[in-house]
Amino acid sequence: HHDAESTVRNRTLDIMRNKAFDIVYQPIMDAQTRRPKGFESLARFRSEPYRTPDVWIGEARQVGLQQELEVCLIETALKALSHLPKNIYVSVNASPETVASGELADVLMPWPAERVVLEITEHSLVSDYDTLLKELDALRFRGVRLAIDDAGAGYAGLQQIVQLHPDIIKLDVTLTADIDTSVVRRSLGAALVSFANEIGAGIVAEGIE
Repeated sequence: HHDAESTVRNRTLDIMRNKAFDIVYQPIMDAQTRRPKGFESLARFRSEPYRTPDVWIGEARQVGLQQELEVCLIETALKALSHLPKNIYVSVNASPETVASGELADVLMPWPAERVVLEITEHSLVSDYDTLLKELDALRFRGVRLAIDDAGAGYAGLQQIVQLHPDIIKLDVTLTADIDTSVVRRSLGAALVSFANEIGAGIVAEGIE
């Protein structure tokens, strides 16, 4: 067991040291103008066989390196801001633990906060809301916007959306797929849009490429 753990640990440290990943950017389009407003950054790890980022991050969590890995990915992802037009934002993913650690303030410091959207992942694991909210407030006071992922799927319960009061609510692909033919999805989508309007949040629909 110890061997397996040190293998994972060393592999994760190698990935960070060698930047053995690529960041890909998915455009987030303005529905009216059909022009990009921002880009969501997504990590693609280079090693074979291909494994999704959540598998790598889950593995890093097991050996206590999740925050370091997430910070490494975020630092790399934000570099795109220097090549993108000033009105374009980049959205980065962070787990509640990484946000609560307080480490993101330094990572975001070099960049204009209004061009950064922080997307909170894995909502199931929020163990310490108070610390999370305190750190989020500090980042948002500087101008960073908060997005909540996977609304309408799994853990992003309305309770959490209400508590975190996000700037952007992302409709999960399970909700947007077939929304044109499914009355249930359409009415839930409409309810979330109207809820977003009420709290002054924007809506991003995933998976409508």
